[in-house]
Amino acid sequence: MKLLIILSIAEYADEVRELMVRNNVPIYSETEMYGFRTESHQPDIRSWFSQADQGIYSTLFFSFQDEKTVKTILKEVEEYNKVNDHNGDNPLHAYQVAVEDFA
Repeated sequence: MKLLIILSIAEYADEVRELMVRNNVPIYSETEMYGFRTESHQPDIRSWFSQADQGIYSTLFFSFQDEKTVKTILKEVEEYNKVNDHNGDNPLHAYQVAVEDFA
């Protein structure tokens, strides 16, 4: 069993959802995140409120799947990134993590 993790900016979340359906993933979870690039994010600690334009809305997808399904999805993500460069700024990121044991 493998843990599949996919990170996407919010604008490409629908493409990831379609990828999951296309690969017959019956159950997956997703959660919204607000991410920062540390080299450009220098918060003004004198102010209680942060500035809205500093973060990026993202979506984290995860699912436990068999190795064959995960390998297929990783390959599809790689191809997606080649075809949809989006100026190289925000490609999809996909990871496979081995699940050693579970109860």
